[in-house]
Amino acid sequence: MDTNRLKRFATEARTILMQGVKNRLQTLGFDLKTGKPSEMPQAMEGGAVLMGEIVSMDFYHRWMSLYRNIQSRSIKEVAEEAAYTWFNRFMAIRIMEKQDFAPLVLEYESEEVRVPMIVSEARQGRMPQMSEEVRDKLMGLLEDDSKTSEQFALLIVAYCHENPIINKCFGAIADYTELLLPQNILSDDGFVYQINHTEFITDQEYASAELIGWLYQFYIADRKAEAMAKKGKYDTVEIAPATQIFTPNWIVKYMVENTVGRIYIDNNPYCELKDSLNYLVDMQPSNEPLKVEELSQMKVADLACGSGHILNECFDLLYKIYIEEYYSPSVAIKEILQQNLLGIDLDTRAKQLATFALLMKACQKDRAFLDGKVMPRVYAMPRPIAEVISADNDKRNAEEYLREVLPHYLLGGNDTMVKELTESILLMNHADTLGSIMIFDISESTRNAVLVRTQEYEEQLANGEMVPEAIRQLMPYMNILLALTEKYAAICMNPPYMGSGRFDEVLGKYVKDNYAEGKADLFSVFMQMGMERLADGGKMAQINMQSWMFLSSFEKLRNIFLHNYIIDSMLHLGPRTFDELSGEVVQNTAFVFTKPHDPYRGITLSEVKALPDEEKAEWKRRFMEDADKDLNDWMVGDAKGTYYRLVDGKNCADKEQLFLSHKNGNDDGKRVYYPNVEQKNFEKIPGSAMGYWGSEKLRDTFLNATINDKAKVVIGIKTGDNGKFLRLWFEVQKNKENFQKSDLNTINDYGEKWFPDLKGGEYRKWYGNLEYVINWERNGQNMLEHINSNGIADARIRPSNFTYYLNNGITWSRIGSGQISLRYIPKGCFFDCNSPSMFSSNYSIEVIMAILNSKVSTALLEILAPTLTFQIADLKKMPLPKEAINTNIIQQNISISKQDWDSHETSWDFQGNELLTIDEQTYKENINNFVEQHFVETGERLDIDSSLPDSNSLAWRVEQYKQKWEHKFMQLHKNEEELNRQFIDIYGLQDELTPDVPLDEITILQQGEISIEDNKIVWHDDVLMKQLISYAVGCMMGRYSIDHPGLILANQGDGVVEYEKLVPNSRFEVDDDGIIPLMSSKTDFADNATVRLKKWMSVVFGEDTLVENLNFIEAALGKSLDDYFVKDFWKYHKKMYQNRPVYWLFSSKKGVFQCLAYMHRMTPYTAEQIRTKYLLPHIEWLVQKHNELEANAANLDASERRDLDRLTAQITECREYHDRLHEVADEQIAFDLDDGVVVNYAKFGDVLQKIK
Repeated sequence: MDTNRLKRFATEARTILMQGVKNRLQTLGFDLKTGKPSEMPQAMEGGAVLMGEIVSMDFYHRWMSLYRNIQSRSIKEVAEEAAYTWFNRFMAIRIMEKQDFAPLVLEYESEEVRVPMIVSEARQGRMPQMSEEVRDKLMGLLEDDSKTSEQFALLIVAYCHENPIINKCFGAIADYTELLLPQNILSDDGFVYQINHTEFITDQEYASAELIGWLYQFYIADRKAEAMAKKGKYDTVEIAPATQIFTPNWIVKYMVENTVGRIYIDNNPYCELKDSLNYLVDMQPSNEPLKVEELSQMKVADLACGSGHILNECFDLLYKIYIEEYYSPSVAIKEILQQNLLGIDLDTRAKQLATFALLMKACQKDRAFLDGKVMPRVYAMPRPIAEVISADNDKRNAEEYLREVLPHYLLGGNDTMVKELTESILLMNHADTLGSIMIFDISESTRNAVLVRTQEYEEQLANGEMVPEAIRQLMPYMNILLALTEKYAAICMNPPYMGSGRFDEVLGKYVKDNYAEGKADLFSVFMQMGMERLADGGKMAQINMQSWMFLSSFEKLRNIFLHNYIIDSMLHLGPRTFDELSGEVVQNTAFVFTKPHDPYRGITLSEVKALPDEEKAEWKRRFMEDADKDLNDWMVGDAKGTYYRLVDGKNCADKEQLFLSHKNGNDDGKRVYYPNVEQKNFEKIPGSAMGYWGSEKLRDTFLNATINDKAKVVIGIKTGDNGKFLRLWFEVQKNKENFQKSDLNTINDYGEKWFPDLKGGEYRKWYGNLEYVINWERNGQNMLEHINSNGIADARIRPSNFTYYLNNGITWSRIGSGQISLRYIPKGCFFDCNSPSMFSSNYSIEVIMAILNSKVSTALLEILAPTLTFQIADLKKMPLPKEAINTNIIQQNISISKQDWDSHETSWDFQGNELLTIDEQTYKENINNFVEQHFVETGERLDIDSSLPDSNSLAWRVEQYKQKWEHKFMQLHKNEEELNRQFIDIYGLQDELTPDVPLDEITILQQGEISIEDNKIVWHDDVLMKQLISYAVGCMMGRYSIDHPGLILANQGDGVVEYEKLVPNSRFEVDDDGIIPLMSSKTDFADNATVRLKKWMSVVFGEDTLVENLNFIEAALGKSLDDYFVKDFWKYHKKMYQNRPVYWLFSSKKGVFQCLAYMHRMTPYTAEQIRTKYLLPHIEWLVQKHNELEANAANLDASERRDLDRLTAQITECREYHDRLHEVADEQIAFDLDDGVVVNYAKFGDVLQKIK
């Protein structure tokens, strides 16, 4: 099934139908914004008047019903309801047409004559039943073939009245939705055209049971996206679209076959059915099976049924079971629909589709069910009872009404029954929010009374007998009450996924009061609810989020399930289960639980006391024995489950094949199938995390001392307003920063306010991600007192952490990319909530870092934290090695990683470009490294001449640089593998882990210098040259110097005077104004970037090699220096500096004029300098060139004429830019570097090139 095509169809259909409904609402006089009508209809004898037209009383009543609904809900909600109701009706009609269950209704007469068959038939005198009044109106319209739309509107309404399935599934048409049949439904791009086009849905897809589910999901896709994008809590109407997702069919089969199928097979072990169940997991019962004497006893429910996909699969399997038991098809279908299957959903449209889908299943087996007399038991949530009462203009409040009506419903009943039912129905006031998780506190006698009476009323209605309106109005409430107090043999669900942060007040309080252990998410609430609704011995299958298996927020829930219920089997699906959801965030698991039989069969203490002495003594003995048992032994014993690890499947289909090919073993060596996993073994893992794939040795590692025993693990600062209190370190001025403070008490003594702050960052081990500074004025008090844009003081600084700020430690990124990476914290740093940290005075912090960066840690954290976040609680549980290890390797890893980090401009410890440091010593070290490596590999000692070649050759320096850093890279790789080996040996995990580290997991040279291809290092010379050019521009600006390491000019307003104090007798002249043109070297600027770079190259590497070196750079870049500076330099600079550039680009619209200005050297007059010193001369130069060509206009060839046109356009562009720049220059904008690049850059408006 082409789901992309279906999605396009459904989303386009919603757009068309919504617009048609809105148009209809406007013609009925409603304002689409306010929902207010332009006028109310005036009733009169025999009809009414609306907007000057006489309408029938039938129309009047429907219009008034529409008006009341719009006022009590909203016009948007009513429009949505009408659009989806018509969508459901039309799609149902079309499906019935395609499956030959209905005459052609929507089908076009022909491709040329695009008239629906229902209209063509009516024109020939064949039409559905309708009232005499409507027939007369239709007959008048049929005289005019141009009135096709009007004819169709009357006919389709009549057809929906007449067809029992459409009528019963999608509601009686005689309500206000009849008024909202979308306008232009028959237009060339209308909905009827869409469903007649095989481009959208093929005949084969119309026959598929999955079509309805996919259409439902895609129809609400826009509403789902709107709800998901919303911050905070969901409104009631947003819950259904936000939480709906269509379950892949093979997973549905797994759930149904291992619940319904397994129960039947356990009762009939020699049945033929077993061989046809491809997704059935072979297992021996861990508990006494549920006994099923009659098939009607096998009650099966989906209490979050959506469009009925799971119910459909249940129907198919139950039908096979009934046929195997020699039932006739008609009896089997009736029993399944009326006795076995039950579905509930919050969303009325989902309930409608689920009902229809089940009826289509029934009709495929027996066309007799087309009469709609046997309806599936699928329920939506009823309206609050007060709304029902008020609609009848009844003045009683809900409690009064129920106290008076319920005895009539029960045909008697005592006060207790009435009280229980009143409380239950009043709880349903919140049914549209709570749905199936409602708990009704009613006695067995009350339930039996309701069951008997409700069945009687349903039978009377089926026989066409009259049932009082008040009784009929209560029946939906009683159906929900009975459904949610039933004990089911099997429950299969894909429950809603919704974190507690999305719960509204009603849902949040109800869950906290009734499902405390599962309160973290709605899916876990459904887990608790589902097991409670099972009969003893029953089975529940769900697919939900895997988070409940591992996270500490679900620990109490895990304990309940692991101690009270039996895991039969589990498909650990991981990410990419739902192909329509991309990324790693939604990670799933599907499972089957059995609810063990109550060992005491529900017997009470009073009942035991009433037994004969001999039996009483036997019960006493049992009680005493059980009191000494472990809780596991009492309920689940030595239960064992079968698990399938499918997390590596690339998509849903790949996961299915992994399961099917490993259902009974791991014949191909892949670790997918894990049978006979003892449930009680999970207790060995901290928090009972369900690491089923871990070996006994791996689980035993958790018996060691943990990080929590040896180190302090702490959360960092939450500033409450990062935009105010955090900066990238290069945004602010140097003299207000301090990177080496170690005493909080004196931190502000010298006026500094910005200090290093760790903020997580990319996957990087050992050292690095030191990018941010935090405003710690007044020892953090400014932050604590700050009121953010939401009007609250939201900063969080734990006083207990003051002990750890500025100290050595280790840190990691709380939000990771699948693997954790620990880094050393140098002295002088703060750390924030996304960079939690560890400190220890009695255990080597380096060893903790090494173990957490190892493969052993990866294996353990897959169990403790198999998500994208690494919480403090998870790392505290990590076991530490009992044996000491040599920390020299770890120190070397830190050193190599620090050297790499500091070799880039974005490090505050950057000294200069590495290529300038390549010298004779580097050359000799590279030779020695090569000789040693060759000896290790071959046993042969080489003798290589170490005479220094021409060290001014850039090509030679690049080659030496590569050798130097490739050696460091491979040394780091070797060290990591050695640490892995040591830790694997210490923990005894040689049979499970290897020390190998892929080269792409070595985290140095991460700025594009290399890539790993086929597990080999591939160097990128263009990146090395871009880094060199960036440094050279820094030297031009005075930010760096070839004669002095580190930052030079980095304070606000710094200039040549300050530079000469710091770098006297500089070999390379710094730019006088910190402004460098980025234009072709043909322009008339001596300080153009290309010109200045050539001068810099000649100073650094000499005149003799200048041409060679420039050729090397251009070859590496793949373009000329002019082209690079004009088109690419600033893009690279902006990327390097994370969209916080220190060189600002003043640029005309298309870049004809471009100048860089170094922000630390900018003054209020910089814009004026650029205008007068660079822009005006450039315009003058362009005009001169233009005039020279124009003077010879008569003799210009085609190329020269194009040059003339280009110059004309360039002059126009520069003059337009001049006007804008002049205005900005006149403002003499001053700014404070402390405000950061984003704020300051914006002050110059569109005279600067956009950052993003």
